[in-house]
Amino acid sequence: MNVILTLFVSGLTGLLFFKLKIPGGLLIGAICGSVMLSLAFHRASMPYPAKLTAQAVAGCYIGCSVKKEDLIRLKHMYKIVFAVIGSFLVLNLVSGTLLGCFSSLDLLTALMCTVPGGMSDVPLIAADLGAELSAVVILQFVRMCSGIGFFPTWIVWIANRKGDAHEPQPADEVSSSSVVSETRKTPPFAMAGTLFAAFLGGMLGRFLGIPAGPLIFAIIVSLLIKLFIFPVKLPKRIKQCAQVLSGAYIGCSISYESLLGIPGLFLPAIFVVMMYMINARLVGELLHRKFHIPIKEAMLMVTPAGASDMALISSDIGVNSPTLVVTQIIRLLVAAAVFPVICYGYAAFLTQAVH
Repeated sequence: MNVILTLFVSGLTGLLFFKLKIPGGLLIGAICGSVMLSLAFHRASMPYPAKLTAQAVAGCYIGCSVKKEDLIRLKHMYKIVFAVIGSFLVLNLVSGTLLGCFSSLDLLTALMCTVPGGMSDVPLIAADLGAELSAVVILQFVRMCSGIGFFPTWIVWIANRKGDAHEPQPADEVSSSSVVSETRKTPPFAMAGTLFAAFLGGMLGRFLGIPAGPLIFAIIVSLLIKLFIFPVKLPKRIKQCAQVLSGAYIGCSISYESLLGIPGLFLPAIFVVMMYMINARLVGELLHRKFHIPIKEAMLMVTPAGASDMALISSDIGVNSPTLVVTQIIRLLVAAAVFPVICYGYAAFLTQAVH
């Protein structure tokens, strides 16, 4: 009964936040509902299989979002993708290390706070690795909100100062690219089979004990199915259900003591946003000069927002680029599957070296 009650309350608050158009509303609302139920009535409960299911669904959704056209396009833009992902990895390790040294956060938590992955994925992985969940959730939320609400306006201001005269691409060029969703409908049996295979992959990743293993193996399995068996496309509602499930589990893992530490995250939040600003400015300028990419598009490539958010944001400010969205999709894929493993190994190495 407690599990059903937790899902109901989390879904209700998630839907409310979503209707209020709060960034990441479903996930954040579900977390808030679960936390309130836990602290006020001590009735919140979510078993581990709920987290495994959420990771498998999230991984399946990420894997199915990659198209053959995206991979083909990589042949012509791999240098750009390497530059973007490399800059994010350096930013993750440097800012996480500094945050761990000069704040009350332990090193692994600080590193997970600065992973440029998805808001739905990173907290679940952080829970797997043993990081402090409340700090990861809050700083990842700050990253996502700044990427959606602040960075586009700031980038337009910089582009105007530089006199960037980039013209948006014609609508037909964009619509023929991988930015546009596939119109072919996936039969229900194919979706169910892919989700089940992703869940089995997640269980394998858990069994092998690999950091972030459930998410990584779910991504790999679903991507292989999509590329070589059937072009599966999952509806957005499946991802939204995973977000509610993730939020419910995360909320149950946040204690009253961890909430008391929220005011102490004000300076770390400012620090994280400033580091992302520095990275966007420097790497954006590098991409602009090296690959002759318009400055707005170049800086948007290193903006810490989601791939779907970036597709909408970029068109709003006059940038209609398939390259931009493909880069953001690959960034999300690598950041969710690879960065946590690197962070975990890096934190373990430094901790062992210090002791």
